[in-house]
Amino acid sequence: MAVLLNQHWDIRPGKAEVYSDFVMTHYNPALAKIGIKLVGGYYVTVGMGPRIIAVGLAENMSDLEEALASSAFEEITDRLMEYVTHYHSKILTSTGRVKTDGYKVQTGLWKFHQYWNIAPGVDKAHYADFITREFVPGLEKSGLKVSAAWRVVVGSGPYILGECSAANLVDLARAIENDEYRTVMRKLLGEYVVDYHSRILAPTGRVDLPIFLKEMMAQF
Repeated sequence: MAVLLNQHWDIRPGKAEVYSDFVMTHYNPALAKIGIKLVGGYYVTVGMGPRIIAVGLAENMSDLEEALASSAFEEITDRLMEYVTHYHSKILTSTGRVKTDGYKVQTGLWKFHQYWNIAPGVDKAHYADFITREFVPGLEKSGLKVSAAWRVVVGSGPYILGECSAANLVDLARAIENDEYRTVMRKLLGEYVVDYHSRILAPTGRVDLPIFLKEMMAQF
């Protein structure tokens, strides 16, 4: 089962240019070498910080544990701290409530992340039924592509992450102003969850752009 490593940070003042070079030239390749595949780099445009979210993927928990315990990860993380602040990380696994045909880089897409905890006393079977039969279809009808649903197994809460994507900010804004979206959100917040918040994420290009260029050049 795929496992995500989400790392959150802000860029230190005055370090933006050298940070970008470090991430592209050293950090991303180092994580790939130890078995953590970078599948997304995002900037939080709306919502709580830190502002940068780096999303890494491992095939299973054992592989991720081995990578995190390696001296190579310790070394590259120490170097990262020279350029960033407010660092924290989370490990997530799929909830199984959203079908995904493999999780991979989605080039150029904006993300809409929703975070929550299941409300105390809520029947888990009723909650699961609502998510699969009403909530996910409602988001899809509003114009959002539901990419995945994750559960935080290591790190701070809220402990559920719903991940949606859209081609651009305009499409995302239209979707969350849609009546279908408002209807399912009222039910979610009114009956099933607490500690809700959301973020709108823009792609930084530091992960998906090199892959996009590589794929484009392969066509020539």
